[in-house]
Amino acid sequence: MEENKSETARDSGGVKSNSKDETNGACSSPEDQKVTNKGTSERDQLTEAGKEVEDCCNGEIYKRKDLSGEQKVEDVTGSSSENDASEMTEKNMKRRKKRPKNVSQEAQDRQKKMQQIQDLLSSSPLDLEVLRKLAIGDGGLIKDELRRKAWPRLMMIEHMEVTPKPTLDTIKSHKDYQQVVLDVNRSLKRFPPGIDDDYRLVLMDQLTTLIIRILMKHPELNYYQGFHDVAITFLLVMGEDVGYEMVEKLSVTHLSEFMRPTMEKTTYYLTYIYPILRRADAKLYQFLIDSGVGTVFCLPWLITWFAHTLSDYRNVVRLYDCFLASPYLMPMYIAAAIVLHKKEDVLAGECDMAMQHFILSQVPDTLPLERILVDAGELYNLYPPDTLQEEVNEFLQKKAEEEKLEKQQVLERRKKFEAARRGQNYRGILATVFRYLPLVPAQRNMLVKVAAFAVTAYIATSLYSYYSNSALVFPFVAKR
Repeated sequence: MEENKSETARDSGGVKSNSKDETNGACSSPEDQKVTNKGTSERDQLTEAGKEVEDCCNGEIYKRKDLSGEQKVEDVTGSSSENDASEMTEKNMKRRKKRPKNVSQEAQDRQKKMQQIQDLLSSSPLDLEVLRKLAIGDGGLIKDELRRKAWPRLMMIEHMEVTPKPTLDTIKSHKDYQQVVLDVNRSLKRFPPGIDDDYRLVLMDQLTTLIIRILMKHPELNYYQGFHDVAITFLLVMGEDVGYEMVEKLSVTHLSEFMRPTMEKTTYYLTYIYPILRRADAKLYQFLIDSGVGTVFCLPWLITWFAHTLSDYRNVVRLYDCFLASPYLMPMYIAAAIVLHKKEDVLAGECDMAMQHFILSQVPDTLPLERILVDAGELYNLYPPDTLQEEVNEFLQKKAEEEKLEKQQVLERRKKFEAARRGQNYRGILATVFRYLPLVPAQRNMLVKVAAFAVTAYIATSLYSYYSNSALVFPFVAKR
């Protein structure tokens, strides 16, 4: 009868009780006694620490609170009666049914979305709009394995063209090679932490080659500092060959305006942040205008897609999911959402250009990125770019007039300074001459008069000689 009770308790997922059987006064076997003693010691230690006790048979955790509020281990072992054993079996079955609830809802949603993305990518034809919504939505494309399949689809790259790589000598002879190497050497923080040094050097060589290949294929493009931050992201996710194809296409689409000889178009894009802020928060907008902070603080956000600003790789690729599935100007709406998120810090600081630039340029990796992306999407829907173009043009025109006026003021100040310096030089020369002349003031005045008379006489003599010679060469002058 006791053996049946023990088997019933074990089948129910329990552990032998740490208390002796009240009927027999001892455990039914030496083996059960060892298990009981072991369970008793472990449970006593964990109970004293106020921790949860994990059942060694089924991995479940059981706990309860007594009347005093202290955490104690719930006895789920077999009892001296068959009723207790059956009750414990029912409890364990209920707990087993509730076990899936221990998995967080976030993890379940994540798994569900991954499956949805995989099903979508394997479908034919591919619904590109649905893929874009998944890339923009909460969590993005979740992991790099899915990004390797989805990113080319988002950029509508169906077939990869295998182009031969140039030789090392050809790469080194490119005009931008030295600058690219310097930028690549400064991008150590962009590589995954703990990466092997040898492998990192290989990636750096691949990155340099990738960038030079693009510049050689499109000689009309101009390399800019920050382009390597974009390229390294695609290199890490997609690999060298596919990464080259994607960055090459980006350089003639999304990033083409940043690779022009001048920054005129880049400045035009940056200016969109102020019309957005004026509509979203007039007080914050006016504060930034008064501070004169301009748009330089968000320049790296735009031209590197935040890759230069954020140090967490996961945040960078999450943003790239969004950018590849969004219109070209979405980075500026995300920039506006970040400024709005930092409103309290901005208004708490001094209304000074240097101070505001420092506050706004700091973008921590703890930023609530998903919330920022949702806010940016709402801003885009409320204030689409076509409704802001006129205000952007007016803003740029006003800024150009202010810069022109400032240049004129600078020129005027420079002219006054030069005139004052020449006057000081003239007086300085006279002071130097008089310093070495041992004359009293009256004698100095006489000397000045003599010098003035001598100059006048010299000029009169020159004029007389000129006209005398003219009369000899040109007789009609003499007739007159």
